[in-house]
Amino acid sequence: MSTLTVARTTLLRATRRPSTWALAALAFFPAAFGAAFGAQGYGALTTGGPLALRLVAPLMTAAMVAGPVGESFENRTVVYWFTRPFPRAQVLVGEALGHAVAAVSAMLLSGALLAVANALTGTADLASLARIPLGLFAETVALVSLAVALGALVPKHPVLVTLGVLLFTEGALPTAWEKFSYLSLAYHGSVLSGLPFGFMGGETVMSAPPAAVSLAVLAVYTVAPLALASLVVNDRDLG
Repeated sequence: MSTLTVARTTLLRATRRPSTWALAALAFFPAAFGAAFGAQGYGALTTGGPLALRLVAPLMTAAMVAGPVGESFENRTVVYWFTRPFPRAQVLVGEALGHAVAAVSAMLLSGALLAVANALTGTADLASLARIPLGLFAETVALVSLAVALGALVPKHPVLVTLGVLLFTEGALPTAWEKFSYLSLAYHGSVLSGLPFGFMGGETVMSAPPAAVSLAVLAVYTVAPLALASLVVNDRDLG
């Protein structure tokens, strides 16, 4: 019950911040770009897909999640939870759940709108209407967990650190060597959603792993950062 209490409080605070709604508005851009380019014959997914996977989801999550989490640790307001008789790890899990509802809702809408734009401007199978939002859902859950963990670990500069890590995993690594794409959250999001990973037709020549492998990688990104942050926070003096 304590984890759910933290989650509800976190979600309530998120919905009361104007910045949350401003950042959530970014979710409309992939569908808008996809519809515009799709009407010109370029394909809605070729333009909107990578935009959602590699730009909107990481940028929105880093700003929406890492900042408030880091601020709560930097200003010591998180100590309010730590005075309660339950493990500190439950606070981080609750923070992740609350922020996930907000961020995932935005990206589910983004995926649904992108799928509709694709259906209206090109040829699309019925499965894509569900597959695209669900793929973005899985990626965003992992992104939220990573952002919460980094916000707790580096509370002084949480957004910059989160963006730096994501720039490395989502941009630098796949550019340096194609096989490093397997370490990218967006790559596995593309496998699950069926969206292209490369911008404007710049496709990877790697064979896509099974969906179960991509789910496993995203699960590791979801669990491992929070586990590490929980160990560090348990030993940190926040008095």
